[in-house]
This record gives sequence, structure tokens and C-alpha cells, in this order.
Amino acid sequence: MENPKPPPGEDEAGGLVAAARKFLAACAQWAAARLKLVSIEGREAGTHLVKLLILACALVFTAVLGWFFVCLALVFVLSAAMGVAWAALAVAAAHFAAVAVLALMLKGRATSQWFPLTVEELKKDQAWLDDQKPKP
Repeated sequence: MENPKPPPGEDEAGGLVAAARKFLAACAQWAAARLKLVSIEGREAGTHLVKLLILACALVFTAVLGWFFVCLALVFVLSAAMGVAWAALAVAAAHFAAVAVLALMLKGRATSQWFPLTVEELKKDQAWLDDQKPKP
């Protein structure tokens, strides 16, 4: 007995299912790669955030110390107007200079772009998708 021919369209359905599987596998691979990249950059961003928090804490600490010395100096100036008061003012000025330096460092680090590799990969993906669109 001869093998009967498959009904019309059955080979096409098998091809369609295989193509769909390949497409889904490619999508899963793409998503896994992007998630891995986000995970790596997330760890880097966490480290960056810890550094920013340390700088912010140092800024607040030195600002509080500066304020303390300004208040202390004002008390000395108002009470006796001696050399001790000017020394306290100098210490306060030094603390405020440190506050300014820390604030500039914090501002410089806080404005850097986060997740640069992920953003770049997503831009490449978008450019590739734009190239795939049929041109009229």
C-alpha cells in the first residue's frame, strides 16, 4: 500500500509551527540577554547609589558641623569678641568649603547616565526594527 499524501496545508502547518517555535526561542533569547544586561548594570547602579549616599551623608555631616561652628563663633563674638571667635569662624569656613566640594562631587556623580549599556542596546534594537519596516 502506498503512503497516502498528507492533506493539503499540513506541511505548511508544520513549517508554521516550527517557525513560531524558532521565533519564540529567539524572543526568549533576546529577553534573557536584556535581563542579564539589566542585572549587571543594576549591580553597578547599586554600587553607584551607595557611593552617592555616602557622599550625601558626608555632606550633611559637614554642613551640620559648619553650622555648629558658626553658632559657636557667633556666641563667642557676641560674648567677648576675642581671638577664639575668629578661630571658630575659620573652622566653620573650612567646613563650609568642604560642604561645597562634597556638593560639587555629589552633583557631578548624580548627573551621570545610569544603565548606559542597556540604553545603547535598546537604541540598536530600535534602529534594527526601524530598518525592518517596509518602505513605501
